[in-house]
Amino acid sequence: MSLKKKNGGSRDSSQPLQDDLALVRNSPFLAGLMVEGAWRDPSPSPLPREEDESAEPFRRELTRRIGDPEEALGWLRWTRFRTLLELAKGDLGGEWTPAQLQARLRRLAETLVDAAGRVAEEGLRERYVHPLTLERRNIQPAYAICSISRLGSGDPLYTTGPAPVFIHSRAAEFAPALSEKDLDQARRSGKEWVPAREYFHRLARRTLGFLSWPSAAGRGVDPLAEDLRAAESAPLMPGTLVVLFSAFDEHFGPRRPVRERLALMRLRFLSGQERLGRAIEAAAKGALSRMARELGSRLRPAVNAWFRDRTRAEALPSFRGSLLDIERGVRLVQFRAAQDDPDLWDPWPMKGLDRLAAAGLVDAEIKTRLQKAYGFQWLAANRLALLGPGGPDDWDALQSGQWDERLGLPDAGPRLVQEIAAARSVLRDLVRE
Repeated sequence: MSLKKKNGGSRDSSQPLQDDLALVRNSPFLAGLMVEGAWRDPSPSPLPREEDESAEPFRRELTRRIGDPEEALGWLRWTRFRTLLELAKGDLGGEWTPAQLQARLRRLAETLVDAAGRVAEEGLRERYVHPLTLERRNIQPAYAICSISRLGSGDPLYTTGPAPVFIHSRAAEFAPALSEKDLDQARRSGKEWVPAREYFHRLARRTLGFLSWPSAAGRGVDPLAEDLRAAESAPLMPGTLVVLFSAFDEHFGPRRPVRERLALMRLRFLSGQERLGRAIEAAAKGALSRMARELGSRLRPAVNAWFRDRTRAEALPSFRGSLLDIERGVRLVQFRAAQDDPDLWDPWPMKGLDRLAAAGLVDAEIKTRLQKAYGFQWLAANRLALLGPGGPDDWDALQSGQWDERLGLPDAGPRLVQEIAAARSVLRDLVRE
């Protein structure tokens, strides 16, 4: 199947829906997510297609539906499916570069996480007084949602799950004092009062509920999974993680399993109060630096084991020179460099590589070769996530050239072998193995 267009032009809106159906039939992932009514209402998703396009129409529509959680959930499911379908058609039609497609996949995931949080919060506010009111803090919650999956590292695939963590704060710097008028109004509201810990745990559970709608086959889509195709994988965290910000350092201290602490390598703020989100990202950098000093020579084996686990969790290979191996190499260099300058740490591996090169710690030619290899492998992995069966032999078939035509990537097999070999040759010197 091919949906390519001459000169990469935009798809003609008069084209019949058979193109959409053909794509879904050829995509096990989209077929598993297809929602009822997707064909009865073929209108475009309200989410913007262009990076500079406003998301205001989506926000207005969400606000209109937010009072009815079931209606809002159904609409979010439809929006996600239609947006992924449009992104897939644009991808296969050559409309965007890999970087542009990454940006659109990030925006979709971040918008849906934020929307799920808004719907969850609206439901709680109808029944409960916000707990920070008890502490005379502002009614707007000091609350942030971060991701520790590939979404956090900035280059999600079609199938990447958000793997969110929820962090809240009662500190005055994030929750300013509440006015006496607002406090009196809350007391007269007749709503229930619950402790802050219980409120935020309920908010996290409700948000996850809105992100874990069932697939077309009736199976639940687990938002805590790193990849929605991976049937069996050890979770990054043992369950829903809700942390008080003042306890963040202690939570990710020496008593926490190393593999859970290493998940902070990809932590990135997605939604909520931005000031708190940026403080969380800074705290994650500090926790990683302390862990590196604590582990010493044990750090490299721990990082290697963490990336081996990602092979199964993300349905990606981990052989030398692969996508995950390039990220592993960048992370090891980041750990070395961040001991002297924590700002060299970045959850996005390719941005981290840029920072390392700018600081003179990575040769410019090595950076270029790794970014080129990483970019093409990401493109192949993303097409495989969309159109491949998701089996353990996917990458062997891809390297052999069996799927070049199916994935719409001419000569993908030879090019993939070439890029993997190029990455392998420079990674050995980069990580000093």
